[in-house]
Amino acid sequence: MSNVNELTALEYKVLRMLREDSRRSASELAEGLGVSRATVAKVIRSLREKGVRFTVDYHEEGQVVIFALVDACEGECYKLLDGRYMMVLRGTLKDVEENLSGTRVSQYFLAVERSGVPKVRRAEITCDYCGGEIRGEPMTVRMGRKVYYACCKTCKSHLEKTARGS
Repeated sequence: MSNVNELTALEYKVLRMLREDSRRSASELAEGLGVSRATVAKVIRSLREKGVRFTVDYHEEGQVVIFALVDACEGECYKLLDGRYMMVLRGTLKDVEENLSGTRVSQYFLAVERSGVPKVRRAEITCDYCGGEIRGEPMTVRMGRKVYYACCKTCKSHLEKTARGS
């Protein structure tokens, strides 16, 4: 991650504005800073090159975060000074249990609530072609600035034909 001292004044101002409202467009940022959109694009590119990540922070309802101290791990891990690793697991209790099975855990910490972070629950997603419920990961089709969801290859194909025809 980038050190704050490495950021220019303009980069820092952009970060502060995005922290207040991460959905601001480049045009809104440019107007607020009194610079061009091209300058904002260069600043954002520079921030990415410096390792600054732009993320959305939320917590899915029913999800937990477990911090487990283990001898070896894979996935999201951090090496500790004593040679052990701290493994971070996210998901339902059942998912976390399955991921930890067969792993020697010396200690773990459970974090259920994250204060100040909005909770979300995934609503049912329906196919934009046939209207059927989408189970699992939806297939996507981009038409201009819009993204449409399909439940199967056939519906995706029909949506793509519609996109080419318009």
